[in-house]
Amino acid sequence: MLPIKMGLEQVISPFSWGFTFTPALKAGYALTALALMALAGLRRRQRLAVVIGLLAIMLFFGLTRMPWPALWLIMAFVCWQLSGPKLALSVLIGLAYLLLSGIWPQTLLSVYLCGIGVVLSFTLGSALGILASEFKSVSRVLQPINDTLQTMPLFVLLIPFVMIFKIGEFTALLAVMAYAMVPAIRYSEHGLRSVPHEVIEAATCMGCTRWQLLWRVKIPLALPEMMLGLNQTIMFGISMLVIAALVGTSGLGQQVYIGLGDGDFGVGMTAGIGMAIIAIIADRMTAAWSVKLQERYTSNPAS
Repeated sequence: MLPIKMGLEQVISPFSWGFTFTPALKAGYALTALALMALAGLRRRQRLAVVIGLLAIMLFFGLTRMPWPALWLIMAFVCWQLSGPKLALSVLIGLAYLLLSGIWPQTLLSVYLCGIGVVLSFTLGSALGILASEFKSVSRVLQPINDTLQTMPLFVLLIPFVMIFKIGEFTALLAVMAYAMVPAIRYSEHGLRSVPHEVIEAATCMGCTRWQLLWRVKIPLALPEMMLGLNQTIMFGISMLVIAALVGTSGLGQQVYIGLGDGDFGVGMTAGIGMAIIAIIADRMTAAWSVKLQERYTSNPAS
């Protein structure tokens, strides 16, 4: 988690990794990133090349240490590619509020923790949802677990993780994952099970194997539901940030508790609006990404 938060430049040291991040290693890291970008460019994947470059820069400097103009440019570029100038302008307005209101450092800490939690939750949850849609035994095991996690009070989810891992960011990450994973599982399973039987029968008659049927028929047709699961996973993760502040995390959730403890309406409301802006930005970006993916599968189903 630390390289994403602070960057390889700060994290790699003899104490933590056993060696120093020397100028030669930094040059090797840059050359590797450039080689991957060149390889993507030779395959006519310009967007992938740009993404590799942006990820390499973010991993080197760290999310919380990146200058805000650089992060603004990255967000504007991604939003422009997803949906055009309207989304890019809307996102920049939201980011301007976060910067001018003085909660930019806390926002980056919240995005860092929630972002890792959402990626892991959606990846693992989607995999479990796919297994549940293919095997009824897996679905029967997951259903009571999902019901329990979704109905249990949020504070209770912190108890077992605090008992085992004590207070810290890793404990908060596990709590976010336990709560945010449920919609990814449910929406993935529901979407895959809702694929029309006629389509499955036609694909089977054309000779599709079970693997081809899953990846080339079921998942493309279930994509809207699965992307809605990603949207809800993000919302659940953000809502859990306030609860996770109880176990020692810093960020907007902690600002909410500071405002509550001091009776300071301004501090609490500013942090709350900041969390709402993060949620809205994530919602618009995932919705635009969903449209892009559906258009891609419609124009080129074999991909």
